[in-house]
Amino acid sequence: MTIREFRAGEEDAVASLIFESTNGWYERNLNKKVFQGEAADCRVFSEVYGGLDPGCCLVAEVEGELMGSCFYHPRETHVSVGILNVREGGGGRGVARSLMEEVIDRAAGRPVRLVSSLMNLDSYSLYTRLGFVPTGMYQDMLFPEGVRGLEKGPVGWREVRADDVDELVRLEEELCGIRREKDFRYFIENALGIWRGSVMEGADGLEGFLFAVESAGSRMLGPGVMRSEEAALALIGAEAQRSERGRPVFLVPAGETGLVRSLYAAGARNCELHVSQVLGEVPATAGISMPTFLPETG
Repeated sequence: MTIREFRAGEEDAVASLIFESTNGWYERNLNKKVFQGEAADCRVFSEVYGGLDPGCCLVAEVEGELMGSCFYHPRETHVSVGILNVREGGGGRGVARSLMEEVIDRAAGRPVRLVSSLMNLDSYSLYTRLGFVPTGMYQDMLFPEGVRGLEKGPVGWREVRADDVDELVRLEEELCGIRREKDFRYFIENALGIWRGSVMEGADGLEGFLFAVESAGSRMLGPGVMRSEEAALALIGAEAQRSERGRPVFLVPAGETGLVRSLYAAGARNCELHVSQVLGEVPATAGISMPTFLPETG
């Protein structure tokens, strides 16, 4: 097995690997699909990570066949791990572990962060065996029949602007202890035409922000950071109702029980559970953080 960087021209091969391995696992174990369209929809992962960090996709090759892939994203304070896939039939060869060990080596001592499914005990076990520590549980939620009672456009809500970036960075560092200025600039520039975002302003400055991605390969709210439940509800309500295709998935901290109850009352339902895990230093946190999968927040 060879672990190497993704090469130009392998976009379709990696997209097919992501599509088939992800849907295959979910169909076998949870009787559902994650990706509803075609394998080509998953090219968005290569496009986004390639746009943010060229060369930060690793593949595992065995006798000329791609058996696994893993995206990662170096940030100012840490390295985040994106979607990790192993081809069906590739289990037991150490493909996932080899890819992760290479990412950890490339992190060169910086904390490595990820969000993984609590439904998949194999992946959870892989990460904890490598030393990752669980730091928080999240409920994956959506509004299957639309949003009830969360007004679109509350006082202080507006679309994000390029001149907001410095405040976004400061707010996330204050509440979550991480920095990723490049991500915010990338979302706002929106070269792929798939991003949007909103902010909530208060009397003393920014109360929160929430981005969203809308593509055939990923339809989610996040990343987002808010000081309060009120800001989180306002931004989730606004962004869920702005969705052109409807029913975006979003992750909320399971420990935020008041927020979760309010979302239930607005028509939200659970569809999965995820856990955040960190290898290395875990900063103190406050407020509400909503991770996402493209690019991985961690």
